[in-house]
Amino acid sequence: MPVPIKTISGIELEATEVSGISKVIVTNPEAKKDLSWDRFVRLKAAADAGTGMKPNSVLDAGGYDGALGLFMPQIAIDLIDPATTGGCVLKIPAPDASYDLVTAIDVLEHIEPKDRAQALSEFARVARQSVILNYPCRDSKPAQELMLKLTNNSLVKEHVQWELPDSNWVLGELEKYGFNGTVRGYASVAVWLGQYLTQNLSPEASKPLNEHLVEHYAEEPCSTPLYHLVVCDRKQKQNIRDGENRVLAT
Repeated sequence: MPVPIKTISGIELEATEVSGISKVIVTNPEAKKDLSWDRFVRLKAAADAGTGMKPNSVLDAGGYDGALGLFMPQIAIDLIDPATTGGCVLKIPAPDASYDLVTAIDVLEHIEPKDRAQALSEFARVARQSVILNYPCRDSKPAQELMLKLTNNSLVKEHVQWELPDSNWVLGELEKYGFNGTVRGYASVAVWLGQYLTQNLSPEASKPLNEHLVEHYAEEPCSTPLYHLVVCDRKQKQNIRDGENRVLAT
């Protein structure tokens, strides 16, 4: 049976005036040690890239429980996710350029291919400065197919049946909206295979295994990367016209 993603401790969600968007409140940053290895490495990678941008505001699009906040506790983060806040990333209820940074971590691959361009357009619309995306890279497809065969995990099924995002296409789409980006492959497919298989078939053993992997193998080198981290910035400095929610290139 598929193992659902469990809400992490150390985070509380506070309703905002905007329906579908919640504020992420970090109550215990140390709770990040309780994350599964795969969530830990991808959230840390995105947070490291995002923190370096020094954003004043972040929208975590599709971030489920807001666990990204555990890695960025000093930064104001809002969350939109259909399962936890009731919001939809295909129609974000926020004005243009509302957030310095928009993140979508392991989200795009769980959106039907026909709707992915719409999701990217929304991320670009509400991002004042930068967009960070993370998803399993296409080089990991054989491992994804094997994991589906062994576990029938519903999340992995979407990876396989809907195809993983093509990073060249992603960069091309975001370029339409004025963003330049880079792609970095990272994280070990080999570690993921053992970790995720244990998580699905032997849940009682997964907690100590994940604790060990997070402590000792969060930076494990790889021959075949598990994830692509896409980091995009606007090509030109932007001015926000007073009284309007429209981005104008200077």
